[in-house]
Amino acid sequence: MPNLILMSHAWLLVAVLSLLLLHCSSFIVSNGGGVGLNGLNSAQHNLLRNLDIISPFRHHQLPLQRTTDTVSTLKSSTTLFSVAPNKGSPLSPDDLQILYDNSTGSLDSTLSPSTGASRVKATNLAPSEPSSSDPLIASLQRSRKSLVNCPQIWSETAKHVPNSPALVDNYNCDVKITYTFREMEEMVDKASNVFRSLGVKRGVNAAIFGENSAKWLVADHGVQGAGGASAVRGADAPPDEIRYIYQHSDSIIAILQGPALLKKLAVDAEKEGIGSPLGLVSKNGGVEEVVLMHREKLDLQQIISDHPNLSKLKITFLDDLLASAHVVSPPPHSTVLSTDPATIVYTSGTTGRPKGVVLTHSNLLHQMDHRLSPSNAYEESEPLPNETFLSLLPVWHITERTFELWVATRGAKVVYSSIRTFKNDLEKWKPEWMVLVPRVLEKVASGVQAKFNAGSFVQRKIVALVTAAGLKRNASLRILNGLVEASAPPGLKAKLKARLKVMLLNPVCAVGDKLVWSKVKNGFGGNQKVIISGGSALSEGLERFYDLAGIKIIVGYGLTETSPLVAHRRLDCNLNVGGCVGKETYSTIIKVVDEVTRQEKEQGEIGVVLAKGPQVMREYYKDEEATKKAIDEQGFFDTGDLGKINVATGDLILTGRCKDTIVLSNGENIEPQPIEDKILSTSGIIEQVMLMGDDGRRLIAVTVVDLPGLAEKGLVTKEEKDKYQKLVDIMNDPKFDREEADNAKIELERLGSELRSDPAVVSAVVADLKAASGTSAGFRKWESVQDAYIVVEPFAMSNGLLTQSFKVKRAQVAEAYGEGN
Repeated sequence: MPNLILMSHAWLLVAVLSLLLLHCSSFIVSNGGGVGLNGLNSAQHNLLRNLDIISPFRHHQLPLQRTTDTVSTLKSSTTLFSVAPNKGSPLSPDDLQILYDNSTGSLDSTLSPSTGASRVKATNLAPSEPSSSDPLIASLQRSRKSLVNCPQIWSETAKHVPNSPALVDNYNCDVKITYTFREMEEMVDKASNVFRSLGVKRGVNAAIFGENSAKWLVADHGVQGAGGASAVRGADAPPDEIRYIYQHSDSIIAILQGPALLKKLAVDAEKEGIGSPLGLVSKNGGVEEVVLMHREKLDLQQIISDHPNLSKLKITFLDDLLASAHVVSPPPHSTVLSTDPATIVYTSGTTGRPKGVVLTHSNLLHQMDHRLSPSNAYEESEPLPNETFLSLLPVWHITERTFELWVATRGAKVVYSSIRTFKNDLEKWKPEWMVLVPRVLEKVASGVQAKFNAGSFVQRKIVALVTAAGLKRNASLRILNGLVEASAPPGLKAKLKARLKVMLLNPVCAVGDKLVWSKVKNGFGGNQKVIISGGSALSEGLERFYDLAGIKIIVGYGLTETSPLVAHRRLDCNLNVGGCVGKETYSTIIKVVDEVTRQEKEQGEIGVVLAKGPQVMREYYKDEEATKKAIDEQGFFDTGDLGKINVATGDLILTGRCKDTIVLSNGENIEPQPIEDKILSTSGIIEQVMLMGDDGRRLIAVTVVDLPGLAEKGLVTKEEKDKYQKLVDIMNDPKFDREEADNAKIELERLGSELRSDPAVVSAVVADLKAASGTSAGFRKWESVQDAYIVVEPFAMSNGLLTQSFKVKRAQVAEAYGEGN
């Protein structure tokens, strides 16, 4: 990356004039709510780092200091997604009928004027889309309305853009792949015929265990087109979880990533003394048919020779099956109904056995009509044919999966990236669309900070100046547009002050945009329309950073059980404060109720968030009791999240999780997530953290330390840091077998034991915990974290400590590390 600031006498003059303007604006409108230079210094030191560190990617929470402590950001146990705002008609609290307004086809975002309660509201049809004069776009819009099932997406889109690229995969398959929409239509039809011949049909399912690739989507829609549901999970899942999913889902065939996973399951089955070659058994018997999506340059025959039980199975490669298959008319998916199950997604929840979430085709297709900005022109706010969506997240994660289909219905292409190639792919493809988890966004911001900190004294001061000016200007713009978290919209006086600030600070911000923030935008390829943040909420610091950079990030809210989206921020009216997930999407009812009485709460009051709409799952597979507990008689799904309706804007703001509350021996209740978020946003040596303390006298933190951060402080050697990274790679990469992963785990435990015995490391970690909690950090005195249990093995999906949506499994972490283990 070129130097961010090219200093000259002219720039020094601009800096001096800008400083005078900034000082003047602070003096004139000192009560306008901006962030002054004195208040910015700590934020500046912890807000920004460099784009050059995206690869290799690690699960890292960066020290991004909030610019305000008035909002506690959380990482809720939900899937966060984002799409379009809509308007509709408010309903009375007793009227749960979904209504459609034919004149507007939109969703009303207002609250009930009569009671002030968080009002239920919805429409039952997709909203009218922004008009386009382009006949191709108009025809694609009509095709979306005709969809009955998910495999049909390819045939409908191929009618209009048959030769346009649909999927591009240069890394994750055995060879580089580009599939057009016509080719995807043909392959999905062939795959449907293949899986139907292997026994897949309505009520008889197939399990897919694999990672991101174009072949994964072919297999997924092939299973659905055959009439079955795909039970999905990543290849890095523990073998016992893979066995459970196969058994519980009533699958008849197993579709695996490749020979490495085949070997992993065979080794584990032998070690556990399971008679079935892979340990995969369902009501349909032991698995007999195994389909491998990739060859992986491994010798399959040698693996079979090493594990003779595998010779009992019929093992084939997906490519070979498709090569011998034929397209038939009508296609298999023509008999698949919208009410048929499309997929069973195993939640891998934060407690207990994973539950199988049954999502129908209509659940998923509901998500296809979301819009980012109905008030803007279609071309400005929607994917266009041949635009690029860069895919990085796991495709079996419902957010990524749904968004890929959302893009495909608009004729845009999905380009599969990888952790190691992501930075180069940004430069090569210059994507308009991405879904990223906050950890990637944190990495980018952290890298920019490092770049800034490495600059000269004058450069650092210029960065501080334009950052301060930008924060002030953007805060004023939010007031001017009424985008505030408050009990009432801003008044005329506040708006006048805000307008004056914006006028005074715009010259400084123009300099900052030119010299600093444009480089950040270019780091994402420079062509992005929107970045969708999925997986968990953004910290306040990240919100402010990307706002400064002029990068549009949309955050929304939902769960696997809701396909996932039930609420979203507005691209054209984006309340970007921590925890805010926007307003309900179309056809959706959201209300906030008392946790005990289930009565609706007043605006601004915190309660349990309930959601109702066509995207809500049909059921938990074979678990009627859990289904009844999750969905009430009126059809409302209990999200388990705590939230409130922001009075000033009507947006939903999440505040915590019902089940995460810690009860101390003195009877005080503590919501751990805001404290955990504060720790992660301020510490440079803590990578992950989970608070415990049930029935105890004080809070204790299970703390995953960041070895690179410790190395920067001289608390560990470079050799220890490098060894740690290699061990983590072994544990998280499916190509390593169980024995290698077990040995790596032992080494990580040994390293953790050494660090727990190192007074300097313990002192540094506890100091960071104390600084980010208790009264000095804006919390109550009993919310101070006084002790830590230090570990180095990250919470990850591969060790069963993270869900597939990157949430900490609290029960499992407590079991692994509680009571001094």
